[in-house]
Amino acid sequence: MMMPPGGGGSGGGGSGGGEDHHRKHELLQQQEYEIMKLLKSEIAVHPLCEQLLSAHIGCLRVATPIDHLPLIDAQLAQSQHLLRSYASNHRNILSSQDKHELHNVLGQYVLVLCSFKEQLQNHVRVHAVEAVSACREIEQSLHDLTGVTLEEGTGTTMSEDEEEIQMDYGNDESGDVNDMMGFGPLLPTESERTLMDRVRQELKIELKQGFRSRIEDVREEILRKRRAGKLPGDTTSVLKQWWQQHSKWPYPTEDDKAKLVEETGLQLKQINNWFINQRKRNWHNNSNSVTSLKSKRKR
Repeated sequence: MMMPPGGGGSGGGGSGGGEDHHRKHELLQQQEYEIMKLLKSEIAVHPLCEQLLSAHIGCLRVATPIDHLPLIDAQLAQSQHLLRSYASNHRNILSSQDKHELHNVLGQYVLVLCSFKEQLQNHVRVHAVEAVSACREIEQSLHDLTGVTLEEGTGTTMSEDEEEIQMDYGNDESGDVNDMMGFGPLLPTESERTLMDRVRQELKIELKQGFRSRIEDVREEILRKRRAGKLPGDTTSVLKQWWQQHSKWPYPTEDDKAKLVEETGLQLKQINNWFINQRKRNWHNNSNSVTSLKSKRKR
């Protein structure tokens, strides 16, 4: 069976176009990965990095059970190694304007986390006292109805430290439970531990929903400033060099653009916009030169 003229060529072109699209997609993904790596390195060496890390840890400690706190300490130790790894990739390529914007964003993020921690502490104190008080009332009601007292040793094994805490708490009912660190004094029984775990889960969901919009606002602000920001000088020098070499026909092909993306680390859209603006600027300059030349000839 004979193929129509040009039939085989169109199929090959489609396959080649698909491969080019796949390569460009991989190239863009690689560029995004490199950008994220550079941003992490900038944050790792920033003066606010330690405050940012402490603010995160502070939020985690508020709503974490006491027996899980060593896990946070272990992760904190690992994070120091990771930060050193990020810092080793630092290349100091941000402009002074970009550094100022990064400083503002990190400062706002630290404030958000500090506010988040305060909300956590307030919720935990209120819910902890209410939950334990309700549990005490239920136990007292059970005792009044049946005469049965829930034994502390039933269904659970308490450590010596917990037994001492329970005795101290029982001897001083007027103590301010809000000043106690953690929930050890408030949770002597397994039933109360289960109740508090449920409160913590509900609290996390509530606070995540409440602060999700604020985090998204910060993220949108970062993206907006990134879109509106000027291109770094070292990248524009590469683009200007290409422009000077092709001044007679300053329209880069797709292959030229892909090469410029690789050399500058910019996105394809940024390169397209730069050439559009550069052609406009050059057109205005040429127009002014022609007008000036005509006026001189008339004289």
